[in-house]
Amino acid sequence: MTKDWAIELNRLALQDHKNSVPSLTACVEEKKEKISSLSEKLERLLTGYLDQVVDEQDYRNQKAKLLSEKKSLEEEIFNFSHKQNDWLAPFQQWLKDTQSLDKIASDSDLFAKKVCAKEIFGSHLFLGEKTIRPAEGGNPNSFGKMGGNQWDALRASHLLALKKPLSSVLVSLFYQARTYFQNH
Repeated sequence: MTKDWAIELNRLALQDHKNSVPSLTACVEEKKEKISSLSEKLERLLTGYLDQVVDEQDYRNQKAKLLSEKKSLEEEIFNFSHKQNDWLAPFQQWLKDTQSLDKIASDSDLFAKKVCAKEIFGSHLFLGEKTIRPAEGGNPNSFGKMGGNQWDALRASHLLALKKPLSSVLVSLFYQARTYFQNH
Protein backbone atom coordinates (compact mmCIF):
# COMPACT_ATOMS: atom_id res chain seq x y z
CA MET A 1 0.00 0.00 0.00
CA THR A 2 1.36 3.40 -0.87
CA LYS A 3 2.14 5.88 1.86
CA ASP A 4 -0.46 8.31 0.43
CA TRP A 5 -3.16 5.66 0.69
CA ALA A 6 -2.18 4.81 4.25
CA ILE A 7 -2.21 8.47 5.29
CA GLU A 8 -5.63 8.99 3.74
CA LEU A 9 -7.06 5.82 5.29
CA ASN A 10 -5.67 6.80 8.68
CA ARG A 11 -7.24 10.25 8.29
CA LEU A 12 -10.60 8.64 7.48
CA ALA A 13 -10.26 6.34 10.50
CA LEU A 14 -9.47 9.17 12.88
CA GLN A 15 -12.31 11.26 11.49
CA ASP A 16 -14.77 8.38 11.80
CA HIS A 17 -13.60 7.65 15.34
CA LYS A 18 -13.97 11.31 16.30
CA ASN A 19 -17.44 11.53 14.73
CA SER A 20 -18.67 8.41 16.49
CA VAL A 21 -17.79 9.62 19.99
CA PRO A 22 -20.73 12.07 20.41
CA SER A 23 -23.33 9.58 19.21
CA LEU A 24 -21.78 6.88 21.37
CA THR A 25 -21.89 9.17 24.40
CA ALA A 26 -25.53 10.07 23.74
CA CYS A 27 -26.47 6.40 23.43
CA VAL A 28 -24.69 5.52 26.68
CA GLU A 29 -26.40 8.40 28.49
CA GLU A 30 -29.80 7.23 27.22
CA LYS A 31 -29.15 3.74 28.54
CA LYS A 32 -27.98 5.12 31.90
CA GLU A 33 -31.27 7.03 32.19
CA LYS A 34 -33.18 3.81 31.53
CA ILE A 35 -31.14 2.06 34.22
CA SER A 36 -31.96 4.85 36.65
CA SER A 37 -35.65 4.49 35.82
CA LEU A 38 -35.45 0.73 36.40
CA SER A 39 -33.75 1.28 39.75
CA GLU A 40 -36.61 3.55 40.79
CA LYS A 41 -39.12 0.90 39.72
CA LEU A 42 -37.25 -1.69 41.78
CA GLU A 43 -37.39 0.60 44.81
CA ARG A 44 -41.15 1.13 44.36
CA LEU A 45 -41.65 -2.60 43.90
CA LEU A 46 -39.73 -3.31 47.11
CA THR A 47 -41.77 -0.69 48.96
CA GLY A 48 -45.00 -2.25 47.66
CA TYR A 49 -43.82 -5.67 48.78
CA LEU A 50 -42.79 -4.43 52.23
CA ASP A 51 -46.11 -2.61 52.62
CA GLN A 52 -47.79 -5.90 51.62
CA VAL A 53 -49.45 -4.33 48.57
CA VAL A 54 -47.69 -6.82 46.27
CA ASP A 55 -47.66 -10.53 47.08
CA GLU A 56 -44.37 -12.44 47.19
CA GLN A 57 -44.75 -14.30 43.86
CA ASP A 58 -45.57 -11.10 41.92
CA TYR A 59 -42.70 -9.34 43.65
CA ARG A 60 -40.22 -12.04 42.64
CA ASN A 61 -41.48 -12.17 39.03
CA GLN A 62 -41.39 -8.39 38.57
CA LYS A 63 -38.04 -8.09 40.32
CA ALA A 64 -36.50 -10.77 38.06
CA LYS A 65 -37.88 -9.04 34.97
CA LEU A 66 -36.59 -5.60 36.00
CA LEU A 67 -33.17 -6.93 37.06
CA SER A 68 -32.83 -8.79 33.77
CA GLU A 69 -33.65 -5.64 31.81
CA LYS A 70 -31.21 -3.62 33.93
CA LYS A 71 -28.43 -6.19 33.40
CA SER A 72 -29.02 -6.14 29.63
CA LEU A 73 -28.70 -2.36 29.56
CA GLU A 74 -25.50 -2.49 31.62
CA GLU A 75 -24.03 -5.03 29.19
CA GLU A 76 -24.98 -2.81 26.24
CA ILE A 77 -23.22 0.13 27.89
CA PHE A 78 -20.14 -2.01 28.45
CA ASN A 79 -20.17 -3.15 24.82
CA PHE A 80 -20.59 0.40 23.55
CA SER A 81 -17.85 1.73 25.78
CA HIS A 82 -15.29 -1.00 25.27
CA LYS A 83 -15.93 -2.57 21.90
CA GLN A 84 -17.34 0.09 19.58
CA ASN A 85 -14.09 1.99 19.06
CA ASP A 86 -11.61 -0.81 19.76
CA TRP A 87 -11.16 -1.21 16.02
CA LEU A 88 -8.99 1.90 15.61
CA ALA A 89 -5.69 0.58 17.05
CA PRO A 90 -5.76 -2.75 15.12
CA PHE A 91 -6.73 -0.84 11.97
CA GLN A 92 -3.78 1.52 12.35
CA GLN A 93 -1.46 -1.45 12.95
CA TRP A 94 -2.85 -3.07 9.80
CA LEU A 95 -2.03 0.11 7.85
CA LYS A 96 1.57 -0.07 9.10
CA ASP A 97 1.79 -3.74 8.18
CA THR A 98 0.47 -3.19 4.67
CA GLN A 99 3.07 -0.52 4.03
CA SER A 100 5.87 -3.00 4.76
CA LEU A 101 4.60 -5.65 2.32
CA ASP A 102 6.48 -4.28 -0.71
CA LYS A 103 9.74 -4.24 1.24
CA ILE A 104 9.21 -7.77 2.52
CA ALA A 105 8.30 -9.06 -0.95
CA SER A 106 11.43 -7.60 -2.55
CA ASP A 107 13.74 -8.55 0.34
CA SER A 108 15.69 -11.81 0.41
CA ASP A 109 14.65 -12.63 4.01
CA LEU A 110 12.68 -15.85 3.53
CA PHE A 111 11.58 -16.02 7.18
CA ALA A 112 9.94 -12.58 6.91
CA LYS A 113 8.17 -13.71 3.73
CA LYS A 114 6.96 -16.86 5.49
CA VAL A 115 5.63 -14.90 8.46
CA CYS A 116 3.92 -12.44 6.14
CA ALA A 117 2.36 -15.21 4.01
CA LYS A 118 1.12 -16.98 7.12
CA GLU A 119 -0.45 -13.75 8.39
CA ILE A 120 -2.18 -13.04 5.07
CA PHE A 121 -3.28 -16.51 3.99
CA GLY A 122 -3.45 -18.49 7.22
CA SER A 123 -1.35 -21.38 8.43
CA HIS A 124 -2.56 -24.03 5.98
CA LEU A 125 -0.33 -23.27 2.98
CA PHE A 126 0.83 -25.55 0.22
CA LEU A 127 4.01 -24.95 -1.79
CA GLY A 128 4.01 -26.34 -5.28
CA GLU A 129 5.46 -25.26 -8.60
CA LYS A 130 7.23 -22.43 -6.78
CA THR A 131 3.95 -20.81 -5.70
CA ILE A 132 2.27 -20.65 -2.32
CA ARG A 133 -1.45 -21.32 -2.13
CA PRO A 134 -3.90 -22.54 0.51
CA ALA A 135 -3.95 -26.28 1.01
CA GLU A 136 -7.15 -28.11 0.07
CA GLY A 137 -9.43 -28.24 3.06
CA GLY A 138 -7.20 -25.70 4.76
CA ASN A 139 -8.11 -22.57 6.60
CA PRO A 140 -11.70 -21.60 5.66
CA ASN A 141 -10.67 -17.96 5.82
CA SER A 142 -7.89 -18.39 3.28
CA PHE A 143 -8.33 -16.03 0.39
CA GLY A 144 -11.54 -14.78 2.00
CA LYS A 145 -13.74 -17.75 1.02
CA MET A 146 -15.71 -17.55 4.27
CA GLY A 147 -15.75 -14.35 6.26
CA GLY A 148 -12.46 -12.96 5.01
CA ASN A 149 -9.76 -11.22 6.96
CA GLN A 150 -8.05 -7.86 6.99
CA TRP A 151 -5.77 -8.82 4.14
CA ASP A 152 -8.71 -9.62 1.85
CA ALA A 153 -9.65 -5.95 1.95
CA LEU A 154 -6.15 -5.05 0.80
CA ARG A 155 -6.22 -7.53 -2.09
CA ALA A 156 -9.67 -6.31 -3.12
CA SER A 157 -8.48 -2.71 -3.06
CA HIS A 158 -5.72 -3.46 -5.55
CA LEU A 159 -8.22 -4.99 -7.96
CA LEU A 160 -10.65 -2.10 -7.52
CA ALA A 161 -7.90 0.48 -7.93
CA LEU A 162 -7.55 -0.47 -11.56
CA LYS A 163 -11.22 0.24 -12.28
CA LYS A 164 -12.33 3.07 -9.98
CA PRO A 165 -11.23 6.54 -8.93
CA LEU A 166 -8.81 6.57 -6.00
CA SER A 167 -11.22 8.30 -3.61
CA SER A 168 -13.92 5.65 -4.00
CA VAL A 169 -11.35 2.86 -3.56
CA LEU A 170 -10.03 4.37 -0.33
CA VAL A 171 -13.48 4.94 1.14
CA SER A 172 -14.56 1.40 0.24
CA LEU A 173 -11.35 -0.07 1.67
CA PHE A 174 -11.71 1.96 4.84
CA TYR A 175 -15.29 0.82 5.51
CA GLN A 176 -14.49 -2.82 4.75
CA ALA A 177 -11.50 -2.82 7.06
CA ARG A 178 -13.32 -0.90 9.80
CA THR A 179 -16.21 -3.38 9.68
CA TYR A 180 -13.76 -6.25 9.96
CA PHE A 181 -11.97 -4.76 12.98
CA GLN A 182 -15.25 -3.88 14.71
CA ASN A 183 -16.46 -7.47 14.39
CA HIS A 184 -13.23 -9.28 15.40
